[in-house]
Amino acid sequence: MGRPYEAPLEAMHAALDQAARSAGLTGVPGCAATVAEVEDAVLQSAARIAREVLSPLNHRGDAAGCRLDGRGVATPAGFREAYQRFCADGWPALAAPQSLGGQALPMLLGAAVTEMWGAANLAFAMCPEAAVGALEALRAHVTGELLERYARPLASGAWTAAMAMTEPQAGSDLAAIRTLARPDGTAWRLTGRKIFISWGDHDLSDNIVHLVLARTPDAPPSVRGLSLFLVPKRVPAADGDLAPNDLRAISLEHKMGIRASPTCVMAYGEREGARGWLVGPVGGGIDCMFTMMNHMRLGVGVHSTGLAERAFQLARAYAQERLQGRDRAGAPRAIIEHADVRRMLLTMKVLTHAARGLAYTAAAALDVAGADIEPAARARALERASLLTPLVKAWCTDTAVEVASLGVQVHGGAGYIVESEIEQVYRDARIGPIFEGTNFIQAQDLIVRKVLRDGGAALAALLADIEASAHALAAQEEWPRRLLAECGELRQAAAALSAASARESELAGAVAQPFLQWLAVVAGGWQWALSAHAAAGAAGTEPSRRAARDGARFYAAHILPRARAHATQVAAGARLLAGTERASL
Repeated sequence: MGRPYEAPLEAMHAALDQAARSAGLTGVPGCAATVAEVEDAVLQSAARIAREVLSPLNHRGDAAGCRLDGRGVATPAGFREAYQRFCADGWPALAAPQSLGGQALPMLLGAAVTEMWGAANLAFAMCPEAAVGALEALRAHVTGELLERYARPLASGAWTAAMAMTEPQAGSDLAAIRTLARPDGTAWRLTGRKIFISWGDHDLSDNIVHLVLARTPDAPPSVRGLSLFLVPKRVPAADGDLAPNDLRAISLEHKMGIRASPTCVMAYGEREGARGWLVGPVGGGIDCMFTMMNHMRLGVGVHSTGLAERAFQLARAYAQERLQGRDRAGAPRAIIEHADVRRMLLTMKVLTHAARGLAYTAAAALDVAGADIEPAARARALERASLLTPLVKAWCTDTAVEVASLGVQVHGGAGYIVESEIEQVYRDARIGPIFEGTNFIQAQDLIVRKVLRDGGAALAALLADIEASAHALAAQEEWPRRLLAECGELRQAAAALSAASARESELAGAVAQPFLQWLAVVAGGWQWALSAHAAAGAAGTEPSRRAARDGARFYAAHILPRARAHATQVAAGARLLAGTERASL
């Protein structure tokens, strides 16, 4: 294959600094010093393993895929060795607490590293990301011996994790889950089947900790009847060793993308029942699972940002090398000199930058929310992170698909053949809007739980910050006035939706997706306003300042106008959808 992935370290450093400032992390005692002390070393080391270990496996793993034999799932050649190197270098423990052998580094740094993993090899990156989310769920909802037994191996990467929710008849309708958990002394016995279980079985680690949503015998037939269970692939035996549990992968999905990531159909309890232990209270499964799910949603957005960066790198390199046509002197002309190719590349660049900024800002807000500071400040940071999470998951994944598609277009016919890595990036990116809750689910979460439920308070705080950034730049640039206008329109639209939603039952569902896109486009403009303002006063090079200024202007001219289309859709409300008969579809 072609050139390996190179982490955009200069852009990442700038985005980390910008996110820390906008989220208030620089004001948290000790955090700014910690980031400054280790940032360069962490990013340099991560860039090296992404370039030298993960990226070379990406295309080969996609071509080979995983296979299922009598011993379980075998991953592509090189993956097991890469994972051993990954763990030996301490990457799974980056953000884990020191009490578990981790490095306790801020999530903001973890976001930048996670972006590199997703860009270099998304299929591989999904495995350690699930373990980080599972560890968060266990630390929040488990105590005592169970936590002692499972937390440290997850933190080190010695054991991995899988999230088991979806069932054939249920999909995203978790109330339809049928997997049953029966009490068995201090443990439980689970029976049922789950589908679409990423890394549900593999040969990278000695044990896999499944977090399984199941229903207890007397549970009500709703999501409040679901409980969460820790169901390991191997369980403690009487001799202190580990023995096989009653669970197995019975088939692998043959997928459009992420082919080196084993997506399993899992059977639990085909014999005596799979042994499991309760996580959190009986009936509290949804709340416990969402501790892991919210982390995974941010992870999906960050991984997708990495894919967008990889698509941009591949397209830019191809455009610089591919000759087509001649200049006025008759010399061969690289296609990067063609106006439409430059338009596509700039679109890819400004969208990727905006996605990175939003994702890093959400991570920094979570760092502030977990810091030892005044409770009201922590609460505000958590509200900000909660508001940004559906934007990061939905808009960053949609952006990755758009940017990857543009990357294929820049390559032309060469981008449509299997030998070209860009076609794999496009296929891999397409899963982002689907899994960990489809992007419409994210939009519903945004408008119902994050906007309407609190009367728009969290949204108002975000819009105020965006307006402050636009005002700071307005003295030097014309375009921030459009950003200010969109903030005003969004504020009015949110108030109108709040007033009308009680009497129009279909309204929230009808406008959720365009509302999320509208807010995300404006929030992306916020990221560019921050960058342009920082560049105006920076002591950096003139090319970097010019690039920030030009990028902001291009975003304002080519991306920000999308806000008007989304606003029109929101204004139409549910009327057209409600009036459309099924026969018209």
